[in-house]
Amino acid sequence: MPKRVFSNRLVTRLSVVLTLALVPLGAIAIYSEYDGWQRQRSDMETRLISRTSDAVQGQRALLGSAMDAARMLAPTLLELADDPVACSEYLAEFIDEAGLYAFAGFITAQGQMACVSTGEEQDFSESDDLAQMTEDPRPSFSFQPLGSATRQPVVLANFPVVEEGTFQGIVSVSISQATFRLISTPSDPDSGLISVVLVNAKGHTLATSGADDRTEILPDAEQTTRFIARRQGIFIAPSVSTSERVYTMVELAPRQLFALGSWSSEVTRASLTPDLWRIAFPVLMWVASVGALILSLHYLVVRHLRHVNVQLRRFALGNRADFQRLPEDAPLELREIDSTFSKMARLIRRDEIERETVLQEKTVLLKEVHHRVKNNLQLIASILNLQMRRLKDDQARTILRGVQTRVRALASIHRTLYEETNVSNLDATMFLESIMRDTLALAPMQTSRIQISTQLDTVTISPDKIVPVALLFSEALTNALKYATTDAQEDRASLSITLTADGPGIELCLRNSCARPEDATTDSGLGRELMTAFALQIGAELDMGAVEDEQGSGWQIRLRLNGGHASADTPAPNANERALS
Repeated sequence: MPKRVFSNRLVTRLSVVLTLALVPLGAIAIYSEYDGWQRQRSDMETRLISRTSDAVQGQRALLGSAMDAARMLAPTLLELADDPVACSEYLAEFIDEAGLYAFAGFITAQGQMACVSTGEEQDFSESDDLAQMTEDPRPSFSFQPLGSATRQPVVLANFPVVEEGTFQGIVSVSISQATFRLISTPSDPDSGLISVVLVNAKGHTLATSGADDRTEILPDAEQTTRFIARRQGIFIAPSVSTSERVYTMVELAPRQLFALGSWSSEVTRASLTPDLWRIAFPVLMWVASVGALILSLHYLVVRHLRHVNVQLRRFALGNRADFQRLPEDAPLELREIDSTFSKMARLIRRDEIERETVLQEKTVLLKEVHHRVKNNLQLIASILNLQMRRLKDDQARTILRGVQTRVRALASIHRTLYEETNVSNLDATMFLESIMRDTLALAPMQTSRIQISTQLDTVTISPDKIVPVALLFSEALTNALKYATTDAQEDRASLSITLTADGPGIELCLRNSCARPEDATTDSGLGRELMTAFALQIGAELDMGAVEDEQGSGWQIRLRLNGGHASADTPAPNANERALS
């Protein structure tokens, strides 16, 4: 079905109108649902971040106290840096009094750690962490799976010591993993929080809440680094075990310490992703509304309109049977339209019958007129024939014979009009052939010495022009037969007659042969005057004159008439070649 036809359908247009009417309501509903989901997501994010932060309050406080202790020790250790023994005794006493820390030490800018709370002096001059701290001295946390002094997993709070803009060293305070486990709170599976991990700014794991180290539910290093760059928020990403999970990232200490929480997808994902069914509800309502509209429109209107259209189409194609009326359950407006169409059809049928009767009467009357005119003309031709027999003057007989020929031509035309069933467009070929037969029959002596060829296309001419054309052809044919002579190239005289369709009009051409162009006769008498008058009467172009072409010398009469045309229901033009003897 063409696109334009589909768009012009009543159902399509009403669907578009209904859609435009429902668009504001649908937009409001979708916006309301989306805004509610955004508020719900915001509330959920706030709760998840708060729970993540609360789950590591103990570890956060412990690491914060370790960093504060390192900051507090820095001035004293800087003064005691020249006396490693006194410095180490001071740190050992501090560790014993605090009871929370496993180790404390001071690393100089050269990488030597001689001031330690326990253990021996160590060299960190090749350490990458020291080199990075020297370039960017800021507090940080790090994890050592095997402490150099304690020989156990520890978390270090590293505080850079800077004096007058010069990096002097690092104060490190470590906390053992056992201490973290003592103060950690096991995760509650019912809350949805499975595990919380403390990470530093580089994404390295420092400690986990609870006793289990469930690294398979955490994201990979690249995802963790991306979360840290966002500093805080909620993320949905695959874990190390490739299962998609919900994560929360909380910044506990600016650019130093972060808490990464892993949540159960079943508990939180429904709140973090929009409910597509709720958002799609307006779309479903639109589909249901359009469907109800189409069904109701089809049942109440379209099927009845199609019934009326079928009846009208049958009537337009000529079926004059009575209309099948719409059922009583059809809407009143459509039944009124159907009743109006039925009355109109009855009136049209009555008018058609009356017109057919009048047309038939006029056709019979017109045929009778043509028949009587033909009989009268034949009677005049017979009277002229009787008069010619009584005359002894050859010139008078010739004049009367010319008049008789013209009268017979008129009689032939009216006979053809009488026999023709359709007089709105007449077959010119039939008229010309009839006149040619009658003319040749009246002049047997002339035609015995002439070879006649015809090529007549099937063309139609209106009734108001066919009579002048036929009379002009009769005059031209009579003159062509009368004055045709043998030229130098042929043994016999020749006459060619052509009737062709020429664009919007027709062209009639008669050409006879003659010995020399200067011997051609123009017939400057009555015949020429009559042909000129007939051409002017129908607004045609008439050319007469001598010609010299590949056929030899001759005389040609050419008539060009607008308003004729080739018949569409006839075969292609035919050509007949006849030799009359």
